[in-house]
Amino acid sequence: MIKLLVMGADQDPMPLSRHLWRAGVAHRILPDEQGQQVFWLLNPEHLPRFEQAMLQWQSGQMDAPVIRDRQALVLRMQQVPVTLVLMLLAVAITLAFEWLWGAQVFLWVSFTPMEIQAGQVISLPISETLASGQWWRLITPIFIHFGWMHLVFNLLWTWVFGERIETQQGSLRLVLLVVFAALVSNSAQFLFNGSSQFGGLSGVVYAYLGYIWLWNQRHPQQAMELPNALVIFMLGWMLLGMTDISRSMGLNMANEAHLGGLLAGLAFALLPRFSKRNKR
Repeated sequence: MIKLLVMGADQDPMPLSRHLWRAGVAHRILPDEQGQQVFWLLNPEHLPRFEQAMLQWQSGQMDAPVIRDRQALVLRMQQVPVTLVLMLLAVAITLAFEWLWGAQVFLWVSFTPMEIQAGQVISLPISETLASGQWWRLITPIFIHFGWMHLVFNLLWTWVFGERIETQQGSLRLVLLVVFAALVSNSAQFLFNGSSQFGGLSGVVYAYLGYIWLWNQRHPQQAMELPNALVIFMLGWMLLGMTDISRSMGLNMANEAHLGGLLAGLAFALLPRFSKRNKR
């Protein structure tokens, strides 16, 4: 990689980063030992593009012509592997549930095992999940969705929020947040309702929302883009799900998972972010 430029820790790199991607300049932003933000060029062939894009940037031409570069797109996708894997797993498992093996898929990924008693589907206690060693069940409900609109809605916000976090803070941070959010939101939904008949990425999505919002409050110099109108919309949607209005509209939301995910994201934002300069 070629070192392009360095920004101070108190500067927001995202406007310039978006400008460079629009110009087809494949790059990555990494912190150095002093906490500064270093722009690295991923493809040496894009150096002329970078120079042209910087001239436009410095002259105030913020809207660089969009360059359709398949290689640049691939390189950009490589910056968010966790987000992509999360979305692909959700698509694959929902596809298997809706079109291939039906209820059997749900039985594989449900929070606890289920069995039929007196003609009714009964969710076994969480101790059954733990005692049987089926630990994956604590996470896997996030991947199954009930209908394609449910899936598309969650995939949209998974990309919008997840891409921001992974690009600026790395894949490991995002993996830890997803696992923590899944554990908390799934557990909250099960413990309050006693049923494993739920699923979806919405608990993780609300964890993303809570995490980005509180992170921005605590670290304004490293803030991630999050419009206030979007925060209001998402919180309003969560509150709507807790009212009789949503049920009269035929909306069956996993309210406890949403709230649990939001609280998980807020809690995760309070954890320190370790970097090279923290080490002794």
